[in-house]
Amino acid sequence: MGFYGVDPIHFGSVSMVTTSLGKNDPEPGTLRQEGDEEYIFVYNTGSNAQINPGHCAVLSGVTGYSVTVSSISLDLAVGVCKHATIVTGGYGWLVRRGFTSVEMGANYSCAVGELLEIGVDGVFDTASNTTGNAGYVAKAMTAAASGASCDAYVKF
Repeated sequence: MGFYGVDPIHFGSVSMVTTSLGKNDPEPGTLRQEGDEEYIFVYNTGSNAQINPGHCAVLSGVTGYSVTVSSISLDLAVGVCKHATIVTGGYGWLVRRGFTSVEMGANYSCAVGELLEIGVDGVFDTASNTTGNAGYVAKAMTAAASGASCDAYVKF
């Protein structure tokens, strides 16, 4: 027995990075579902900063769906680079919801199950209710040492 669906046809994968959009490329702001992960297509304004896998990007404030990793910890996160580095002036996909690897900040480690928030310049920090930080965007699925990566569930 066959099953039919109405899933859209995608030209390219969520690991695609490009510096110029073609006629079959998505527009910035496009959402895409791949299995149990949700992605958003963005433009890296960058200020000469590429977005590496495991790093979080925030709205740049320049135009809609333009992002950067240059941030303070209390910024508006958009998603995490999962597959391929998004170069400065490049377009690519960020995962908004699902499982991915995230990079902890240089002075932050985490235990399994710990809540995470965005840190400075694209890395993650541990979140704490006792210090008033409640900007949870992820939950650690594995432990990580200071400055290392861990598996996490993210939701923006």
